[in-house]
Amino acid sequence: MELAIGGVLKTTNEDFLVEEIPLYLPSNEGQHIYLLIKRSGLSTKEIVDRLKKIFKVHETDIGFAGLKDKNATVTQWFSLSLGANAQLTQVQQRIEDEFSELTILEISKHTNKLKNSHLIGNKFTLTLRDCKDGALETANLLKNEILKNGIPNYYGPQRFGSKQTNQLVGKEILLKTKKEKRHWVRKLMLSAYQSHLFNIWLSKRINNGQFSTLVEGDLLQSTQQQRPFPFDPLKEHIEEFKRGEISFTGPMYGAKVSTPSSKALEIENEILELENVTMENFTLAKLPGSRRLAHIFLNQLDITATGNDITLSFTLSKGSYATSLVREFSKNDH
Repeated sequence: MELAIGGVLKTTNEDFLVEEIPLYLPSNEGQHIYLLIKRSGLSTKEIVDRLKKIFKVHETDIGFAGLKDKNATVTQWFSLSLGANAQLTQVQQRIEDEFSELTILEISKHTNKLKNSHLIGNKFTLTLRDCKDGALETANLLKNEILKNGIPNYYGPQRFGSKQTNQLVGKEILLKTKKEKRHWVRKLMLSAYQSHLFNIWLSKRINNGQFSTLVEGDLLQSTQQQRPFPFDPLKEHIEEFKRGEISFTGPMYGAKVSTPSSKALEIENEILELENVTMENFTLAKLPGSRRLAHIFLNQLDITATGNDITLSFTLSKGSYATSLVREFSKNDH
């Protein structure tokens, strides 16, 4: 019998708390104003659009370290390029006067724009409501299993848009059966399709019983670093994999993506054949590609209960989705 606690996520925005872990803190010098903003029920793009309107700046003058859920309570850094003479108090007052839906927790200056790579990860506090009876005991059993073996590093549903169709549009753009002139929309849809292919590949590894083992030709990557390296079937690598220090990686298909060999390459090619796309399609679309860890390994996971409500507190590195962890507990799709 499958262990599961059930439950419902996001009955309110307060059930999904996210706090960024920045790569660095502002130095209080420079022309970029850094804002630590707490917001609820607003997307990252909605905040960018409002800041553009308030200060009459271009989108390139605004920086952030990553997209966050709209239906959540989020603490997130933004940067604004308004010139070295901009006064912090005036900027804060102007935002608060015209943007009552958010709170500015900190304001400072820094020498560079905030970019997508300037993030270590995110802290999450998520509450599942109306879980099954005995949910806390079940959750603790699942916790021990998760801390030992890790979980699949799926892309979450928010990657595919509110209608869950971005990946379909992305495939049409890739195969040139649909045109999209807006650069940011084109990029978003193509990225969704790459993510969709990764999820298919990861499901195939799991269904084949190859999630908790290495196959010949796998490209491995340290769970602490970002550079893949070829699989070397030495005992120390296998032991590192068992300890969660390394994981095998999957494809974000593209022209310059590192490719595995042998059996691992066969699996990746099967996905392309299944989808009737080729590597040439990615080359023509000028998608460089990358590789992504197959596993999420957690160093810490705290669980508390209030009646039949279960709260999970944990930290994930950038690019991993909290919904992947929640699914392992609830066995529902969120």
